[in-house]
Amino acid sequence: MEITAVSATNVSTESWGEFVEFPLVTVMSEYEEYNNAEGDNPQARRKWMGPVGDVVVEVETDAGITGVGHGNWATGAIATIVDETLSKLIVGEDPHERETLWDVMYRATIPFGRKGAAVEAISAVDLALWDIAGKAANKPVYELLGGPVREEIPCYASNLHPVDHETLEQEAIDYVEQGFDAMKMRFQYGPSAGRSGMKKNEEIVATVRDAVGHDIKLAADAYMGWNVRYAKKMLDRLEKYDLEWVEEPVIPDDIEGYADVRASTDIPISGGEHEFTRWGHKELLERGAVDILQPDVHRCGGLTELRRIDAMASAHDVPVIPHSGTNPHLHFIAASTNAPMAEYFPIPEWYKEQREGKDSTYADAIYQHPPSAEDGVIGLPEGEGLSAELNREALDHFAVE
Repeated sequence: MEITAVSATNVSTESWGEFVEFPLVTVMSEYEEYNNAEGDNPQARRKWMGPVGDVVVEVETDAGITGVGHGNWATGAIATIVDETLSKLIVGEDPHERETLWDVMYRATIPFGRKGAAVEAISAVDLALWDIAGKAANKPVYELLGGPVREEIPCYASNLHPVDHETLEQEAIDYVEQGFDAMKMRFQYGPSAGRSGMKKNEEIVATVRDAVGHDIKLAADAYMGWNVRYAKKMLDRLEKYDLEWVEEPVIPDDIEGYADVRASTDIPISGGEHEFTRWGHKELLERGAVDILQPDVHRCGGLTELRRIDAMASAHDVPVIPHSGTNPHLHFIAASTNAPMAEYFPIPEWYKEQREGKDSTYADAIYQHPPSAEDGVIGLPEGEGLSAELNREALDHFAVE
């Protein structure tokens, strides 16, 4: 089999819907223009996220099989790298030779890559190659990864933006009633909000914990919006709420800070969503920076690299809970003994009411069969390959130049 063509389509962040407008602390919250902690600046995140959210890559072969993958969150740079560099390296090659092709793509992009957009582009191509392999074998990719280690995939409800306490409380209760025994919420404030922000952060955690009780696993996400000093003080206030983890308390390059924060608290610390390749995650593991590793297959280097990361994490007795619950992640989790659960983005009832009559999707809409949870679990992905059948109508609608 031979690769005959490669194409890339930029997908607007509009496909993610209005969740990008909800209040939460972010890595940009220190700047008033990009801060939406109070919910009064809904365009704050759109200003720095850029118009392109995902880039869909399609790899065609002379066998009539087309593989699909996507890279995440590097504006149009992913498509440029795919078009101008990666396509020239893989057209004419055998798509089954994934190890060699990954290494060639990585080495060729070192002068401008190693992290960020270049690795996200490699991720998209690598996923398309795995999709081809599954389709060629008439098997789901998790079968190629060693076969399923479970019959269904536990997941946690990942939402709970701090819109207001009453809404937050009801949303958390709704998730329990839907069968979720784990969920993740978002913090609202960072260092610029001072002690009053700390108090409000604690109040929203208390609201959710009181709503769901102590039998429910509760995690919380700081989205790189804190610094080491603030994180230590905040985590000290939160010890009594029995959190499952606190996610990305500091910026990803402050690995020493991660380790310092982790050593200061009994609350597990997670990270890795914004890290790249086995080398980046190796540092997190060897320097004792995290209790839970959260790579994203659409960013870290694709399935080929995620498998390596998982093997390293397992050797360090650190579980892998990937960022986002896309179908490629589900194939990985289905076949890994070190990945206990998936992230899942349910649509809150209050949001369903809010978006009536609007052209809004809330979550990525470019695939035909997005994952669906029931009673807190997701069934094994169905179909051949990565279960990555595109929704062409949605892709055309959200495509941007």
